[in-house]
Amino acid sequence: MTTQLNEKNERTKREFLTFRKHAKQVSEKTLNREIAHLERFDVWNRRKDFAKFHIDWAVGFREHLDHAKGANGKPLAKSTTRAIMATMREFTLWLSQQDGFRRRIKAADASYFQLSRRDEAEARAAPERPAPSIRQAKRALTMMPSETPRQMRDKAIFALLCLTGIRVEALTSLKIKHLDLDEKSVTQNPREVATKFGKRIDTFFAKDFAEAEAPLRDWTTYLDEVALYSPDDPLFPATALTAQSNKGFTACGFTRAHWKTTEPVRKIVNTAFEAAGLPAFGPHAFRHMLARHAAKNSKTVAEFIANAQNLGHSDPLTTLRSYGQISRDDQRRLITGESE
Repeated sequence: MTTQLNEKNERTKREFLTFRKHAKQVSEKTLNREIAHLERFDVWNRRKDFAKFHIDWAVGFREHLDHAKGANGKPLAKSTTRAIMATMREFTLWLSQQDGFRRRIKAADASYFQLSRRDEAEARAAPERPAPSIRQAKRALTMMPSETPRQMRDKAIFALLCLTGIRVEALTSLKIKHLDLDEKSVTQNPREVATKFGKRIDTFFAKDFAEAEAPLRDWTTYLDEVALYSPDDPLFPATALTAQSNKGFTACGFTRAHWKTTEPVRKIVNTAFEAAGLPAFGPHAFRHMLARHAAKNSKTVAEFIANAQNLGHSDPLTTLRSYGQISRDDQRRLITGESE
C-alpha cells in the first residue's frame, strides 16, 4: 500500500480542516480525530487524487471498515466507524462545493458514506458506563491522605469531582476565583475555563456530600494563607519537578501554573479508588454517578432539570441518554417489583 504523500490531497485536507476550524468552529480535539479519519481513508485508497472521486470508493471503504481492527487488535466499534463515516460525509459535501471538484463530485455522493440501519442503531446505543456509587466515592475520599500540600490538593480535586462532576478539562483550567465555598458554587466562565462548546456553566455542590466540602476548604485556606496565591492563580496548580543527579526528576512543590494535560488528574482519581479497594474509575465516571443519582432520587421534574443544568446540559434528555442508564439488575427490579 502506498505511503508516499499526495501533495494535492494534503493541501485539500488542510483547506478542509481550516474550514472546519474557522467556519464551523470545531474544537481542536475534534479536528485531531477528523485528521486521523481522513488519513485512514487516504491510506486505504492508496493516496488517489480526491478529484477523481467515485462512489465505489465510499462503498469499498465502508466494507473495509467492517473488517478493520483498532490499535487493540479488536474490530472497530460501530460508534468509531460511525464517526469516521461522518467525517467522510462532511468532507465529501465540502468537496462538492469546491472549484476543481464540483464537476466530478455531487452532494448526493456523500450519502454513500453511511452505515446500515442496523449498524447505525448499534453505534447510537449508549453502552453501560461503569461508575461508582455515592457510597463508594465517599469511601475513597475518606481514605485519601491529606498530610502534605500535594495530598491536600489531590484530595480537594477528588472532592470537587464528587460535588460537581465537572469535566476534567474544565477542572484543570479553574482559577481560585471561580470557586465560591460560601455559595457552594463553581463558575465555569468559558473565557477562562475550558468548557465544552465554550458554554458558560454555573455549577453548585451536590447535597448530602458535606464530607467533600471540608477538603476543599482546607486546600483553599492553604493556598490563601500559606502559599499566598491570588484569586487569579490556578485552583489546582501543577506539580513542580526538579532534576536530581542520577535520580531523574522528583516532585517538589507546585509550579503556580495549570496542568498542560488532564492525565495527572486521571492518575489521582484512579489511585484513590484503587487504594479503597475499588475499580480504578476515571474522572468522567463522577458525571455518570451524579446523573444516575439524580435520575433515581429527583422528586420533581424541576429538580432533575436543575441537576442536568449542573452538568452543563442544556437539554435534560442529554443527561438521560448519555448518563442516565439503568443497570440490568435495576431494570429487572423496577419492572418486576421484586427486591434483590
